[in-house]
Amino acid sequence: MTSHTDAIDARDIANLSHVRDLFGHADPVPSDLAERVKFAITVHALHAEVAELMDSALLTTRGAEAKVEPTPTDSVTFTAASVSLMVSAGPADSDDDDADDRVRVDGWVTAPGAQIEAVTTEGSSTVISDANGRFVLDDLPHGPVHFVVTDPGNEDMRPVITPTIQI
Repeated sequence: MTSHTDAIDARDIANLSHVRDLFGHADPVPSDLAERVKFAITVHALHAEVAELMDSALLTTRGAEAKVEPTPTDSVTFTAASVSLMVSAGPADSDDDDADDRVRVDGWVTAPGAQIEAVTTEGSSTVISDANGRFVLDDLPHGPVHFVVTDPGNEDMRPVITPTIQI
């Protein structure tokens, strides 16, 4: 018999394997567990407030036969009950050869000291707005992005999520 301070030996590994097989047979992992977890995360995200795109003319629907490309905009404004957010995209401040693939987002939010998270295909970038609500997110990739605005100093404020836009 081994002591509780001894290393795990082959006999322990065999016993643990039998226990795993026993639970795998008696109480297997549900086949839809991943989908149920995704659903729970989505329900949790629904507690957030969703911002509305202010100018619906910025929304474009194109069919396969569309001959006209959408017109790029200089700035986009989102509004929600608790906060408004305006963003403007331009070339990134970089001397690298890849600078054409990167975007700088200048923005303003009505909640000074708010945390603004830009969620892109590469992940997310976070910044805190200054006392006037201004912020800069530099070196973002071209493509879809949505913003999540939270107020670290106000736990009662629900997060505000914007619709996805292309930058």
